[in-house]
Amino acid sequence: MQEQIKELLERYIKGECTEEEIDLLEKWYDRIAGEGTVRLVSDADEERMVVELRKALRERMGFRQRHRVWRFAAVWAGLIVVSGGLWLQWNRRMSRPVARKQPAFIEITTGYQQVRKVLLPDSSIVWLNSATRLSFDPAFPTHREVLLSGEAFFEVAPDAQHPFVVKAGNVYTRVFGTAFNISAYPEAGELRVSLKSGRIGVAYKGGAQKVLKPGELLVYDKRSGDEQVMQQAPGEMDEWTGGRLLFYKTPIREALAQIEARYGVHIVYDRVIEERDVTARFDNTGLEKVLQSLSFGLNLHFVRKGDTLHVR
Repeated sequence: MQEQIKELLERYIKGECTEEEIDLLEKWYDRIAGEGTVRLVSDADEERMVVELRKALRERMGFRQRHRVWRFAAVWAGLIVVSGGLWLQWNRRMSRPVARKQPAFIEITTGYQQVRKVLLPDSSIVWLNSATRLSFDPAFPTHREVLLSGEAFFEVAPDAQHPFVVKAGNVYTRVFGTAFNISAYPEAGELRVSLKSGRIGVAYKGGAQKVLKPGELLVYDKRSGDEQVMQQAPGEMDEWTGGRLLFYKTPIREALAQIEARYGVHIVYDRVIEERDVTARFDNTGLEKVLQSLSFGLNLHFVRKGDTLHVR
């Protein structure tokens, strides 16, 4: 049965299905829709079918229809995992003149101890760090604006007619085709923007834009509104995408906020701790060893009770 459905999916993408075969596919989709993920094709077949689907979308649909379909494909990495069924449903719905309210934003998230690579519809690549949320407009890529909560490293595809903008809290980063990192965890007192290559402009709500050069790190204090630009080695800016934990002149509370997001623990301060900066690198290191290093260098004592980490 699976081989038959696979053949029908390929014929459907090419527009070769009869009415009876389309009816069979729709009944199959309705049956498995609530059963979770069903893998019908290999990785190689999946990649080939995605290419054919792109071609079919270009040839058989107008731009607006094509855009409506493909914006969903940016969220699901394995498009034809049941995606023959998913695409079948999208195309079936689009072929009927039913008014549907479009979602305000498409959202992609990561959990604790998770790093995720995302390909956006404009071919930009985004790496999401742990406990991060990225949202973008359904009109992407004609309206290239994303909302960020957490940390992400961006490799932006150039498009002079459609600037790429990242909004994180009250800070807007305008991109001109480049690679850069933003750390904007809500619980952190600082927001950090670092530029690996290219050119970006950073603006605060109601403030002037500041242009960064490669190798520069901008640190914005959320409470005071003060900013500071420091030098940072470009090669360090995306090291966390390989599972490393990197602190560069990071206030201890900001470092602990990153540890909280990375390891999925809740930090409780049992005393007031001295404000000190941390510069350290941990290569795929477990939480206990990270805490041991910080305890030794910063005169801190950590006590873990379940998912709660007490700082004493």
